[in-house]
Amino acid sequence: MPTRPLIGLCMLLGLWLPGSASAQFSMVDDSSPRFEWSGKLSSDFRSEFKTKTKGGDRFESWRLGIAGEFGGPINESILIGFAAGYRYANYEFHLDNAPGVPSVYGSSELPRAPWGAINTIDLTPNATILVGDHFSVVAAVPIRWSSETGSDRNGFAAGISALGRWQVTDRFRIGVGIGVTSQLEDDAETFPLVSLDWQISESLEFVTEGGWIQGGNAMLVWGPNKAIRVTLSAGYERNRFRLDDNGSARDKNGIGEVTAVPLEIGVRFALFEGASFDFRLGLAVAGRLRVEDDNGRKLYEEDYDPAPRLSLALTLPLSLP
Repeated sequence: MPTRPLIGLCMLLGLWLPGSASAQFSMVDDSSPRFEWSGKLSSDFRSEFKTKTKGGDRFESWRLGIAGEFGGPINESILIGFAAGYRYANYEFHLDNAPGVPSVYGSSELPRAPWGAINTIDLTPNATILVGDHFSVVAAVPIRWSSETGSDRNGFAAGISALGRWQVTDRFRIGVGIGVTSQLEDDAETFPLVSLDWQISESLEFVTEGGWIQGGNAMLVWGPNKAIRVTLSAGYERNRFRLDDNGSARDKNGIGEVTAVPLEIGVRFALFEGASFDFRLGLAVAGRLRVEDDNGRKLYEEDYDPAPRLSLALTLPLSLP
């Protein structure tokens, strides 16, 4: 396997790791313009096994998601699309319960399980303008609702993003842009966007995966046989969500946040044209949990140990007859 893309992946990871809890960015899938009405459906499952916070508490989680996107041309230079997804994430906390643990926030240990199941809905209308044969501009309006089951307060965040894509050669396409999005009980954030598709050789590809909300993966895909390929990825994950009103007096209707840097190795099986199944194993490193009150003031923030994880994903093509 050539070393240059591996070096690039490590350099990107080195930039993200030190500030993973605060630096925001997004990596976007680098799909080619589609001159027919088509899309894809995908479903994924992830289990993150038990790990421990620096304060001594333990937790584990799993999530299940389904998503779809569809789009096509309205004339020779403008394409429109729409993406939607739903994700259910469940967290189980096993508190230290050592003598003297406070009953309120204010230490490195949790006084209670801060949240349980989290529901996240994403909606993203988008449009692409083609400028000549090698350049395009993509604009999107990402909309997210994320909250704990039972919450009746606002879990809404939205923004606007724009990305310029350049087809440098037949084998190399890159995109850079900027996104702005609101935050629950916090100021709006501005962050860079990156997309990349580099066909390094017949057997090796370097691509980005992700959406318009902060996060995503940079991935190497390798294999002499396209039916079965090995994947190596590094990325960033972040979700900020509304809590319900069943907690302590201080965190009722507050904010929860989970961030992590996933490192995964896996196998991708090509089922048929446009369809694939992914199996991945890895670690979530540089993870952090955060709890805020309903005005966005910090109540608790702790790093957690590297968490082993298993991920499965299925992607199927969708097209009009």
